[in-house]
Amino acid sequence: MTHTILLIEDNLGISANMKSLLELHEYDVLTAHNGADGASIAKAQRPDLVISDIYMPSCDGYELLDMFLEDEEMRDIPVIMVSGRAEMSDADLAISKGAAGYMTKPFMFKSLHATIRKVLDARHEPVA
Repeated sequence: MTHTILLIEDNLGISANMKSLLELHEYDVLTAHNGADGASIAKAQRPDLVISDIYMPSCDGYELLDMFLEDEEMRDIPVIMVSGRAEMSDADLAISKGAAGYMTKPFMFKSLHATIRKVLDARHEPVA
C-alpha cells in the first residue's frame, strides 16, 4: 500500500531533498511551503501523514497543529514536527498540541523514516 505524505517546509532546498528521499522509499509526496497552504492541502487531499517544520511564515507548525485539532476532517491525520530547535520545551509543546512525533534538524533520514513507519503502523493497527 502506498502512503501519501504531506511535507510542509519553507526551506526549498530541504523540501526538495526530503521529497526526493521520501519518493525513493515509495511514498507519494505532496508539498507546501507554509502552514496555511499545508492545512488547505491536508483538508483537500487527506494525506496519511504530515511532516511539518515548526518555524515558517504565514502559519507556524504550532498553529497548524491547533488547526488540525479543531477540524474534524483533519484531526486524525498524524503530524510529525521537525525543527532546528533542540529545546525540550519545543518538543513538549508540539506533543502537547497533538504531534505524533518530534525530530530535531539536522537528522538522519533513516531516523525520520523509522518514525514515519512507527506512526503509520500505529495508525493502521486493528482496534482490539
